[in-house]
Amino acid sequence: MPRDFPDDFHDGTPRPPQGGAPVGRIDDLSPIEARAVRLLRLWCDAGRASVAARLTPDLDPGPAEAAAQALDALARLCGTHGRRPLMRHAAECACLGADEAWFARLVGHGAEAAHEEALMLALAFLRVDAAFDAAHLAEALGLGLRRAGISRRRLH
Repeated sequence: MPRDFPDDFHDGTPRPPQGGAPVGRIDDLSPIEARAVRLLRLWCDAGRASVAARLTPDLDPGPAEAAAQALDALARLCGTHGRRPLMRHAAECACLGADEAWFARLVGHGAEAAHEEALMLALAFLRVDAAFDAAHLAEALGLGLRRAGISRRRLH
């Protein structure tokens, strides 16, 4: 009797949730990408106001709030228009999950104003109707983090 192809290579051990599999470490990311992942985790745990408060020492309150709003809108967009739920690791985890790596790179391209690259990544995870908005929000967040000087130093 034929078997399904995915089961042919599965040994029965539990698999991490799709998108949550560790693919690296946060410390291996660029400073902006690492900060984006940490802020995403903070947003998931405590919300937009906590993200703005975390950014305020590095930015004036207005730009900190704008960056926090961009993260809030981007995370919500991922939640409502993602092809599946976005997976993340715990706030203090040193691992980098697959979805977090995607998010980090999306914001990294945004910080470089690499519109086509950000759009290409957005299309890999989000529905087409949300990809353009995601690329725009990633740029707003990435440039906000860049203005804070995060690209020149590691802030945790």
